[in-house]
Amino acid sequence: MHKLALPLLIASVGLVACGPSTDANKPAAQASQAAIASAVTGQVALKVPAQLSPAATLTLELFNVSAKPKVQVASSTTNVAAMPMPFKLDVEPGKIDPNSFYILIARVKDGERSYLAPREYPVLTKGSPAKVEIQLAPEPTASEKLESEYGMLERAIGGMKVAKGASEDETSTTAWDGFFDKNGLRYIREITDYGDKGRVNIYFAYHENGKPMAVVQERVAAMAEKPNSVTRLGWDAQGLFVLHTKKEGGAVTDVSEADAKPLHDRAVARFDTVSKKKPN
Repeated sequence: MHKLALPLLIASVGLVACGPSTDANKPAAQASQAAIASAVTGQVALKVPAQLSPAATLTLELFNVSAKPKVQVASSTTNVAAMPMPFKLDVEPGKIDPNSFYILIARVKDGERSYLAPREYPVLTKGSPAKVEIQLAPEPTASEKLESEYGMLERAIGGMKVAKGASEDETSTTAWDGFFDKNGLRYIREITDYGDKGRVNIYFAYHENGKPMAVVQERVAAMAEKPNSVTRLGWDAQGLFVLHTKKEGGAVTDVSEADAKPLHDRAVARFDTVSKKKPN
């Protein structure tokens, strides 16, 4: 009797020990799932204060960056009332894998201007918070990038090879300088003198592929030192019209692509002519 009871007792103890251990894992897993927040909240502010227009929008995007490629889990776009601005991005906890990494990306768009965060904000999993304070910095616009590129090219012409030319007709005389780097013609400076009617200065800049980058036209009255009208036009490397302003009498206006076409075509024609004059 005693010999049979002992094995049965040991087996019973083993079953009791195994059973509760399996059940104890379930609440732990459920607690892990419950720990995932149903929203990411916080505040967005501009690092450099700026006046935003009524059309400005805030876009929030939550990504699973453990997935390859990354997967968008949630997003929202709202109008910006004022800065700093509180936000709430709703999340479905069931779509969140606690073993993956998630980042929140915020972007404010106001016309041509974008404001982006210079760093990523981990959220929700792996000890990251569900509430974050985000600072956004202004990104250069397409026109500002082109203006910077044009300025660098303009400063570099002093080290380039130069070709010169001139022509005249009944009403004007024109002189030009063409500047060449290792890629070919990059810049033309053209001055047309109309005598007592003043003069027109035109500066043509070109991308490395020879396509027009910028045209700056200055109209200068007779005997005047400063121009009374300046038109600035520019195209990025893909040919997109990104710079289109005219300043006259203190007022700045927008230039349409149709109105810019004659100067664009002139830049193309001048390139075809002057590029053949490349100095040895």
